[in-house]
Amino acid sequence: MTEDHETPERTLGRPRATTHDVLAEIGVELFTRHGYEHVSVQQIADVAGVSRRTFFRYFPTKADLPWGDFAREVERLRGELALVPDDIPLMAAVRHAVVEFNRVPPEAVDQHRARLGLILTEPELIARSLVKFLDWRRVIAEFTARRLDMDPTSFFPELVGEVALSAAVAAYRQWIPSPDTDLSTFIDTAFAAIVDLDRLEQGVAAQLSTRLVTVGQDHRGITGTATIQELPESPEENVDETR
Repeated sequence: MTEDHETPERTLGRPRATTHDVLAEIGVELFTRHGYEHVSVQQIADVAGVSRRTFFRYFPTKADLPWGDFAREVERLRGELALVPDDIPLMAAVRHAVVEFNRVPPEAVDQHRARLGLILTEPELIARSLVKFLDWRRVIAEFTARRLDMDPTSFFPELVGEVALSAAVAAYRQWIPSPDTDLSTFIDTAFAAIVDLDRLEQGVAAQLSTRLVTVGQDHRGITGTATIQELPESPEENVDETR
């Protein structure tokens, strides 16, 4: 993309941008109005009333802009998880935290819908999401690992992180083209479909760990293929009765 597109007019009365949020809001507005590929960093800076140098103090690339202060958001998700009592089952806890994390004030709904629409449809932003969502998944995996007394990088914490993210993204995709609907309802519905994962906390995780059978390694010592045998028919089967 070149920098020679006509610069969009600066909105009258808009204050100079000095935060992630204000810059992100301006960027999303311009991307939505003119198309992501047709808006340059210089144009965003001009509308915001700041220099390119100031822009890059907040965002390393244009593709980071729609995410706003994502590090802060990741910590907010961590905070929501920390508020859930330990006696709430694992996936119910994750479900509650992710639903609360995704509640959007009425005045911010349109901006949030536009932001997610860009992130999930623009090729450059889709590629960037692979990096951004790593931190999101890691927070869920760390929470799961603490609950299950496992390494955060082990199979089941990673699985819960992936499932939680997939549920959230599926909900985002359904919500974006559905005006007058509530995002938190879509999120809650998505998690309602995966409640059986609570069985991980009822002793099934340890049982399945013994069923994760490595059947081959390549010359670098990396696991080639692994299979997991069938789950028990119900949570009561093969569960440690002393828990």
